[in-house]
Amino acid sequence: MAGIEAGKKAAAIAAVNNHIKDGQVVGIGSGTTVVSAVQRIAERVKQENLKLVCIPTSFQAKQLILENNLVLGTLEQYPELDVAIDGADEVDAALTCIKGGGGCLTQEKIVANCAKEFIVIADER
Repeated sequence: MAGIEAGKKAAAIAAVNNHIKDGQVVGIGSGTTVVSAVQRIAERVKQENLKLVCIPTSFQAKQLILENNLVLGTLEQYPELDVAIDGADEVDAALTCIKGGGGCLTQEKIVANCAKEFIVIADER
């Protein structure tokens, strides 16, 4: 399991490093991979003094944002997002993604639709 978790963490860090920039409004998805992404966002905010607003897709995402001392926003305040980051349960060779059928799926879709760019984090599986 350690190899799988390392792959998920590496993918999350790469997504944040390559797509998060100062001054953005960022949608924060749900799931295990997003935990690593939020931790990396928090590191970058602290190291680089980035100014970001984070919009959660779930209670879990909201808690992650608050626990990592990131600025929390809502879709009502920021209806247009620069980027949204979320994980996928499965991605095939054609890049067709399957998201879980959990309770956050509708809010994840709404946040993704409000974003100019949607980043999916997935490992090599």
